[in-house]
Amino acid sequence: MGQRARKESLHSWSVFQALFWMLILLVLLLMGNLSLRHIKYKQVPTSGIEANWKRYQTPKIYSTNVQLKENKTSFWTDKLLQCGYQNHSFTPEERSEGTSIMKMIEWPKPPNVSVPFVKSSDPAHVRFVILNSTKTFYVGDQLQVMLQMKDLEGHPKQYGGDYLQGRIHTPALKAGSAGTVIDNQNGFYYLNFNLSWPGKVEVSVSLVHPSEGIQALERLRKERPDRVYFISTFKYRGTSETTVCNLCLPQTKPLCNFTDPRTGEPWFCYKPKKLPCSARINHAKGDYLKGLLIGEEKRYFQSKVNLKEPILPRATGYIMVQPSPRTATALGECVRGKPLVSPSGFYYKDQWMSMTCNIRRFESPARITSCLRRKMVYLFGDSTVRQWFEYFTAFLPGLKIFNLGNPKNIGPHLAVDLENNIMVEYHPHGPPIRFNTVSSQDLHYIANELDEIKGGKDTVIAISLWSHFSTFPIEVYIRRLQNIRRSILQLLGRNPDTVVVMKTANIQALPGEVSLYNSDWYSYQHDLVLRKMFTGTNVAFVDAWEMTIAHYLPHNLHPERVIVKNEIDVFLSYVCPSTK
Repeated sequence: MGQRARKESLHSWSVFQALFWMLILLVLLLMGNLSLRHIKYKQVPTSGIEANWKRYQTPKIYSTNVQLKENKTSFWTDKLLQCGYQNHSFTPEERSEGTSIMKMIEWPKPPNVSVPFVKSSDPAHVRFVILNSTKTFYVGDQLQVMLQMKDLEGHPKQYGGDYLQGRIHTPALKAGSAGTVIDNQNGFYYLNFNLSWPGKVEVSVSLVHPSEGIQALERLRKERPDRVYFISTFKYRGTSETTVCNLCLPQTKPLCNFTDPRTGEPWFCYKPKKLPCSARINHAKGDYLKGLLIGEEKRYFQSKVNLKEPILPRATGYIMVQPSPRTATALGECVRGKPLVSPSGFYYKDQWMSMTCNIRRFESPARITSCLRRKMVYLFGDSTVRQWFEYFTAFLPGLKIFNLGNPKNIGPHLAVDLENNIMVEYHPHGPPIRFNTVSSQDLHYIANELDEIKGGKDTVIAISLWSHFSTFPIEVYIRRLQNIRRSILQLLGRNPDTVVVMKTANIQALPGEVSLYNSDWYSYQHDLVLRKMFTGTNVAFVDAWEMTIAHYLPHNLHPERVIVKNEIDVFLSYVCPSTK
């Protein structure tokens, strides 16, 4: 009996130990300190659904009735996989959303692949007509303009796909507003405008690109993501080598894989001959490839012929607008989370007036300082949001730049106002970015930066991301925004009072071959994608797109100070919507 009791006791103790260690394992799993995936694979997760910091699902802000074909070539991720993205990093929702967005931005094509130049769109043969021009127009009415596109022989075109821009303006009042273009896809176009001020209102319409030129831009975007290339220097113990870097880098030589382990965003450089990949010290823009156009394509990008050329009116190009007989509805404070309408606003006396909320005027340093007191402001993105940092530091005498030793046009930058406890930071976004030499240690993906921010009512974030993605397949931009949006949702989940503002793209001048790398049409597609993907999230928008179309100043990649000042007013109207 004693021996049997000892055996039963040992058995009970073994069972107890097994249960004890199973309980410890369960607790560790629940606490997130141990991952079965890590036990099996021993690697950092890159998938949004598997990583602990990506625990929020993608918002269902997209159409769910898109039918995916069984054929693998129908998936929008195919191009991304070719560029080094990993297949397992996409959730089913992200795959569906990407397919829906690709369908949304699909551009009409000419009926024939090859169109003779004389059959392409010619703005010199086109005249626009103001519909119902003899009626009495009042503030609050809508104005509609119609035109029929013609080719260089003066014949009407039977298909659409041209990219037009339109605005109404009153130079004496420094007033202006952007129009909405409707393509009937039969050669006829309509432009709609909201009449928001009284007086003589002029109409301006321009052909940015003929439909045939856009086909060349689409071809370049799909086939030549290398038309701007990048370089990195590798250095160790007196030895230095420079190699070419990019997305979608052909594997003709051994590669250094600099894919970000948290977001899964890929980046590659050709491996140096002597040095290890870990010796990389910087990133820089290489150069722009030339000779990209084939056949007659170059004829579709001619200044003074078919590139951002004005279209004249058939008769008068203006109307007279009477004051509204109705009392104007008072607008409320600017509130985050509302969709961006179009038109989103208009200029009057050089001040941007929103259609949906009351824009405050921050005319003095004291007013901006009062708004930003005790706040941390993070500006992430390209050089157009760096302009905001430059505006703040030039306009606010108490905001002093803390010299981090970085080039002025690159960053990162930091400024502080110790008396009012204000901090403003600017950080460039991760590659691709066409800056001059920037330290590898200073290139961070926005999603990762957002994951490190605590957030709260005194945290303000502005993001601008578009220009540096124009030479890559649009799928790359969609994926980058998915990663950023996921991190924004996490941040707002931690602290819903955090203010997040998305600044849209803006138009620019298109001299020479600029269109092949930074066309307004590329930027327009980025703008459509950003608006769609952030609709339904608790963020605010600064509509730089319409603010640059509507203004009278010449188009510029970096808008002039008066436009930047209006962007800042809109931005701060969401940070401090009331005077309280």
